Amino acid sequence: MSGGWTGHVLLSELGVRPVINAHNDLTGLGGSLPRGTVLEAVSAANESFLEVESLSDAAGEAIAGMLGIEAAMVTPGAAAAAVLATAACMTEGRKDLVARIPDTTGLRNEFVVQAGRRTFYDRCLEGAGGRIVPAGDECSTSEGDIEKVIGERTAGIFFYAPGAPNVVPFERVLEIARRHRLAVIVDAAEQVYPLENFSKYVRAGADFATYSGKFFGAGSMAGILTGTAAGIAAARRNSYLAFEGPDAQAFGRHMKVGRAEIMAAYAALRNWLEMDHGRRFRNYRRLMENMRSRLQAFPFLSFSYEDGSVTADPKPPDSLRVTFDRFRSPKTLAEVVRELHDGEPCIILRPHYQWVDPDRDYLDVRVSTLQAGQEKIIADRLAEILGG
Repeated sequence: MSGGWTGHVLLSELGVRPVINAHNDLTGLGGSLPRGTVLEAVSAANESFLEVESLSDAAGEAIAGMLGIEAAMVTPGAAAAAVLATAACMTEGRKDLVARIPDTTGLRNEFVVQAGRRTFYDRCLEGAGGRIVPAGDECSTSEGDIEKVIGERTAGIFFYAPGAPNVVPFERVLEIARRHRLAVIVDAAEQVYPLENFSKYVRAGADFATYSGKFFGAGSMAGILTGTAAGIAAARRNSYLAFEGPDAQAFGRHMKVGRAEIMAAYAALRNWLEMDHGRRFRNYRRLMENMRSRLQAFPFLSFSYEDGSVTADPKPPDSLRVTFDRFRSPKTLAEVVRELHDGEPCIILRPHYQWVDPDRDYLDVRVSTLQAGQEKIIADRLAEILGG
């Protein structure tokens, strides 16, 4: 201990309260909580100086080997992975073009995005000088809509996984891209289960797929870019790894990854791939049943078990959905959420205010982000707020 203070003292000094996170692995709440061997790996990396370039290359090679794909690299989150993939598509790693990014005047710099699946994450394409070209409208996108906007400036197609019923599916997007010799970038940030999601997109033919480390326990500042060997090499030439030295031309200096983040991504992914996920979901079920048992005496509440993530395949539930009967509940959902947040401890969940069924609102209690015993704290606080 230095000067008689600890990390907890510093948090208190800043007036920042710890939060019980029952919402999601949100960046705004710190992403996720690295544990066990992940923290050990980070600690080992911080015990000495390392040649970060060698560490990055070794980790990327090891990650690619674990996933059975050509290549991978650790990035500071999935968003940075998308920026580097975009730069790679436009420059193909050519030294003269790398030096120009983000000035993409005259380059093939357009990326088709299905309007029916737009998110604020696709703004990452613009970070390297790419231009977003929407296909279709907010209601739907057809193959014809995609074909219509492809032109001589088109560099690739951006696909937000797992897709949706009203957009062109991944397999058909691949076919269109192959026909026009375009790259495909898949935003698969949350697609970390089933485990084959880590490799299925690039194995199927996508040039790149991005993953967020926060969804598999690496914290908030680590992500993984997977892809072809040529694609990852081009992305690397645009990254912070290519910035050091006398020939510093790459624009990606601001997206550097430290040794701790590289080791966190590698260790967390290894843990995730070796984990007993059946046991993980059985534990989630137990936590949800604990909360339901505590709250089921309230006649204006109803319950269901839900999958709170956005994944390509159905999986066991990880969220307890608590539905409020507006006419019978003594407090509105907004009041409950506010009291949970403002109370001690601070509890953050995910509320849903219904417009389809105006008589019922609900909140999702995500248990995958809870620490031991926190499900009981949440249930007790809800019971207290609701009057029993």
